[in-house]
This record gives sequence, C-alpha cells and structure tokens, in this order.
Amino acid sequence: MRFKLLCTALLAASWLSTTAFAATHNVSISNFAFAPTSQTIQPGDSVRWTNNDTSPHTVTATDGSFDSDFLAVGASFSHLFAQAGTFAYVCQYHSNMTAVINVGTSGGGDTTTWSELTSPTSLPLNDVRFLDANTGWIAGNQGVLRTTNGGDSWQLVGTPEDLEAVFFISATEGWVCGNDGYIAHSTNGGQSWTPQTSGAPDKLRDIWFTDSQNGWACGKDGILIHTTNGGAIWSPQSSPAQDDLRGIHMLDSQRGWMVGSDGLIMYTSNGGNAWNTQLSVPGGEEDEFEAVMAMDENTAWAAGGQGRIYHTSNGGQTWTPQTSSTTVALMDIFFTNQDNGWVCGAGGFLASAMDNGDMWSTQEPPVVSSFNAIYFVNDTLGFLVTGDGRIFRYEAGEIISSTPQEHQHGVTAFELKDNYPNPFNPATTIEFSLNTSGYTTLTVFDILGQQIAQPVNGNLSSGAHRVEFSATELPSGAYFYQLASGGHVDTRKMVLLK
Repeated sequence: MRFKLLCTALLAASWLSTTAFAATHNVSISNFAFAPTSQTIQPGDSVRWTNNDTSPHTVTATDGSFDSDFLAVGASFSHLFAQAGTFAYVCQYHSNMTAVINVGTSGGGDTTTWSELTSPTSLPLNDVRFLDANTGWIAGNQGVLRTTNGGDSWQLVGTPEDLEAVFFISATEGWVCGNDGYIAHSTNGGQSWTPQTSGAPDKLRDIWFTDSQNGWACGKDGILIHTTNGGAIWSPQSSPAQDDLRGIHMLDSQRGWMVGSDGLIMYTSNGGNAWNTQLSVPGGEEDEFEAVMAMDENTAWAAGGQGRIYHTSNGGQTWTPQTSSTTVALMDIFFTNQDNGWVCGAGGFLASAMDNGDMWSTQEPPVVSSFNAIYFVNDTLGFLVTGDGRIFRYEAGEIISSTPQEHQHGVTAFELKDNYPNPFNPATTIEFSLNTSGYTTLTVFDILGQQIAQPVNGNLSSGAHRVEFSATELPSGAYFYQLASGGHVDTRKMVLLK
C-alpha cells in the first residue's frame, strides 16, 4: 500500500518549488572562515561565495556536487541548488574551514541513526577506540575521555600534553600518545596515567600494541619507535619516510602497515626492523594518507588527503584506488567486515561501503564539523568524534539476516512484508527481502508524512532481513514504514496501541 499522504506532501512541495521565486544568497569568505557557516534556502535558489580574504580558497562540496576550484582574492563563485538536501562544503586549502547549505530543510543532518552524546569538552577529539559496546576511550586535546556505559557518560582524565591517539589491549591496560613525544600507560582502565620515556623529539600521531609487550608509535618528521617490554623502554626504528607518519596498524608482532605524507604506504614483516614501500603517490598539498585499516594479512585500506582511498586484497602487492566521491581530506577509515566499512573526514564528510569498498555511498552527516576519527564495535554500533569536542553514537535497528529466500525462478525478490504483531506495543518485527545488494533505507513516518525514525540506513546484502523496531517513546497511532533499495520502494501501515 502506497503512502498517499506522503506522496501528496511531495507533490505539494514540488509545486511550491516550481512556483516560488528563486533567490540568491551570499556567503563571504574572510579571516579564513565562511560567513555565515550555515544557511537555509529553498530548491531553485542560488548561493554566491565571494573571496574577501587575503588568500585564495576553494568552495568544495564534500559530496562532490559543486567545486569552485581555485578562487582568487576578490573572485566569486555561484551554484544553483535544484534539489532539497544538506550540502556540507570546505576549503581544500584549509580543511578547518567548514560550512553547510540546507536546501528545503532546517538542517542538522540525519539524527535517526547518529545521536549526539554529552561531551565534557569543546576542544578537538582526535581518536576513539572501544573494546565492546560499553567500554571505550577517546584521545583529545585535554586528555583522555573514558566510558563504561556505552558513551552515556564520559569521565575526562587530564594529561599534561594534548593527545593524538589511544590504544587499549584490555579493559584495564592501554597507552596514549601525543605532543612532544608524550606517551603514557594505564593499568586501571584509564583512570590514571603514568608517563613513559619515549625519546621522541616531536608529536606522536598514532600508537598500536599487539599485546602487553609489543608496541609501536609513529609521528612527525618520520618518527618511529618500538617497545618489546610494554613501554618500559622505547627504541627508535627507521623507515623510508622523510616526512610525517600518520597511521599504523599491526596484525601481530611481526606484520603490519604504516602510512604517511607523500602518499606513502609501507609494510613490515619483521616487527618494524625493515619497512618496504608498497605505494608512493605524492600529489602536492594534502597528499598524505591519514589512516590505515587492516582486516587480515591480505586485505587493507588506506585513506587520506584529496579524498583518497586505496585498497589491497593481496597483502599490498598492488594497491587500487577507490572512488570516495569527495576531494576533502579523509581522516579515518574503519571496517567491521569486508561488507561494512566507514570513512570520515573534513567538512562533515561521511560515507559507508560494502564489497570491500568498491561501492562507497555518501551519508548525510549528523552535523557539519571536522570528523577526526570513527570506530565501530560491530555492524550496528559505532562512534564518531569531531574537531570541536562532539561525540556521536550510531545505533541501527537490530538486523538479523537469514539465508536468502528462493522464489520460483531461483531469484530473491524485492519484498516488504506486513509487520508482526500488528497492532503492537511497544515493539514489532519488520521483515523484508532484497533482490540485489546495495544502499537500503527503512524509514518510519507518522500520519502527517514526517519522518520519525530510520532503523536501516546503509548497505545490505541481497536476501532476507528482519528488523526489530521499538516505539517506546512514540504515542499511540497509525504509522507507515517504507523500504527503499535499488530503485524499488514499498510502503506499509502499522498501528501502535498503548
């Protein structure tokens, strides 16, 4: 059954967009900032950016929908927004310059899957890591944030230096690193920290431990140090890198990857005593790889400046570029499995992937900010941190997949079934089948056609799926749920009785 009220609302919105007078809205670029940083306009309106600064800039959409290229001092650039949506953009030369255009919407992004948590700081948060659904840590400019209840509350533990990265091997033991070669060790879950002597002369950007004894840290100007005794002694190692090293991922005490400036990807098979360059793709400003993520000895990804994502499926013998649909700096990448990956970056860029990253889909961000790090506990629970101290948690509906259902001709059809029970209180089950893998949404609307939840928003494989939808906080009444995937859309009605 089609959602007639929703269709009527969409037709009305279309009529209004064709009859309303188009307007031009102005954005000034000055003092290395966009002003205003957020605007709400209507479909058919245009925005004109004028560079009133002392330096050239760019106006670059994180989803690739518009790009001014080089915008000289005094020059202007205009773009017409034909469709509703949220459009984040950045300056490619200065990735901390971010802003957003909300077309036909009040903005704020998709908050049905990403919810903001209470953060004890407004300073940059640079790394996030979780052991399980409850236990996690964040490294930032004031110290370490720790939680034992899934992010519902955070404790800030101050450190004498700003932190870049955090790594825990258990609920009690972990390390952090940061400015001026700072490394500290905790044995009580991050409640207190003991500094270690790293010998590093400058900033350490990333840290990785394979067990309680073997660890590595890398950083500015090619700094690379290693310990075999839990950090009691840190010793320098050498690599081909002459510039910054940004990220490291070790599979075990012998094998791992490291990435950095000049588009450099390196691999070691002997604990870091020797590093072999597998890829070097220098490209001028912002050519660095910021992060590397390894699934196993064959499968890994690297992400960084200019929207670069590279993938290997043969241990690094070859690295293949993937299409991210953006040119902004990508700051972090994470895969829970080869069919569920995420990447985040400057200007609120957020994308998810399946099929080893061969298909990246840009996601509407929960806020327009610099996303510095992302971590997923599993396919349905993740965390995201920003350059202005904000923390977001991703919670998707519990999706229970079964063997794809075989139909008459051996092909799984696109099908949305009636929910059960119906009427329900407070939870109900929604089952559906997909005939092809791809980006899928399951959206719940109220009787007025307003979206009130989206339990599915991401890439799913073909086959049968089941979602448990909870309406604990919703009032009694009729609701509609709509499945959209691969060009197919179907809508059904359900009734909540309390």
